[in-house]
Amino acid sequence: METLEEMSVAEYEAVVERFIEEAVKWDGSLPVETFFEAWATIEHRKKTVEVQACVEDDRLVLTAPPDSPLTVEDNRIWLEDGRQVVLKLISARASAG
Repeated sequence: METLEEMSVAEYEAVVERFIEEAVKWDGSLPVETFFEAWATIEHRKKTVEVQACVEDDRLVLTAPPDSPLTVEDNRIWLEDGRQVVLKLISARASAG
């Protein structure tokens, strides 16, 4: 599914036109399947995502389960929205003084 930034003007206008056509028909009710899909999406976001960390030599190596929504490589975690979390190890000796 494209985001608004990725759509051409013609595609955007077609989406808006379709939305207006559907909005005119809407009687205010919410289909049951739409309600439960939205609910499942919200609940899914509350789930804990486990990432395991291992120190190998002087590197932090992260792993996530295969069914995880995250992509993990070495010390980087890619979130579902495309952002990255980069974890860096700091020596306890270096931070103490």
